Amino acid sequence: MSRLQSLSTPSRRSRVSPSPSPAPSSPRPPTETTNHRYLRLVLSEVKTVLATWDDIILQDGLRAGKACIDEATEMDNILTMPDGPERPRVAPHLVALGDARAALRASLSKLDKLLMKLSKLIEQAETLFLDAYAKQQASGPMWLSWTLEDFVDSIPPLLSSHHSELLELTALANTLLDPSTKFGAARAALERWRDLGRGGERWCEAREWEEMVDLEIGNGDGEEGKEDRRRKKR
Repeated sequence: MSRLQSLSTPSRRSRVSPSPSPAPSSPRPPTETTNHRYLRLVLSEVKTVLATWDDIILQDGLRAGKACIDEATEMDNILTMPDGPERPRVAPHLVALGDARAALRASLSKLDKLLMKLSKLIEQAETLFLDAYAKQQASGPMWLSWTLEDFVDSIPPLLSSHHSELLELTALANTLLDPSTKFGAARAALERWRDLGRGGERWCEAREWEEMVDLEIGNGDGEEGKEDRRRKKR
């Protein structure tokens, strides 16, 4: 049995978010403009980035990190056994360790690509605001109380917090990839990796942003809001 069984990779994300206080009802615009539709699309893409980030940490990355420790531990155990025909071969575990390390590096690469996508979404939101401002369409609330500028200004802090977390995840991965890392240090690094996918400053900031956006655009109502709540309860 694996010494890291308690850190098994979850099949789906588990996220708990506090329920926002009910907001006073506010009528939606009679007809949503192109600005509304484009902003809604950008916000939806940002949500997808945030959800995918959690999935990569808790599924791809956690699985690969755990495999790195398991395979290294198995090889250490085999090498302590007396040499003879009954001793298991080390080669298969060495190959598996190489695969696990490659998968862990690939997880970091996926997270880096998500950062680039988030940066492009910020640029798209800023372009939308500048265009609306030039046409004198940037004033007033979009749905509930936030203006277009409020929505646009809410996204860049997410990029900063995710970038900071990627730096920490990279350091943790380097610990797991280092052949000289002791079992205790590797396990601690993997536990910290798992915790970053379930909590911490970046996680809390992302959940707060999602809730505020849902409240502002009225996603608490209708099928889209129901699906969002189901996703967060997983």
